[in-house]
Amino acid sequence: MNLKIISEDDYGGAFLKNVIVLLKNKKLVGNISVKGSKPMRPLCNFKLDRILKSFDGSCDKIIIMLDSDGPENLEARRANIMRHVPDDLETHVEIVLAEYEIEEWICISKNLKWQHSKPSEELKRNFGYEKYKLPKYAIELEFDKLQNNCKSFKAFLKSLTP
Repeated sequence: MNLKIISEDDYGGAFLKNVIVLLKNKKLVGNISVKGSKPMRPLCNFKLDRILKSFDGSCDKIIIMLDSDGPENLEARRANIMRHVPDDLETHVEIVLAEYEIEEWICISKNLKWQHSKPSEELKRNFGYEKYKLPKYAIELEFDKLQNNCKSFKAFLKSLTP
């Protein structure tokens, strides 16, 4: 299956590509290749419409992976994204939303809690994390923990099936 990924920034796209390679190596997903990725800033703009139209027909599926900055924002974020998915799009689009931000996958893997902060802030406090380092953290993910404790990871894994 050929995928294209839309994420919030360049680092998110590279991180997800690395995660897919690791999932393939561990035989958790089948033969998947990422044919491209694009960042989308800010969350809701008409650039998404153009990106989706440019990706249409060039892959089997488009995955949009974005942060929600809190579970209370999940439905509003999903609705904002859906407004920009053209009705005439032929390629299937999957929307995967992290409850907070993609760094929660790393925190869960490392048993870190972020009760009064963002996951990225918790990583910075404990490991000196900086956003540009995100792709390198893919190798530190604990897929068993994520499959059992992370809704967004389970949704991402599910999106990798035909």
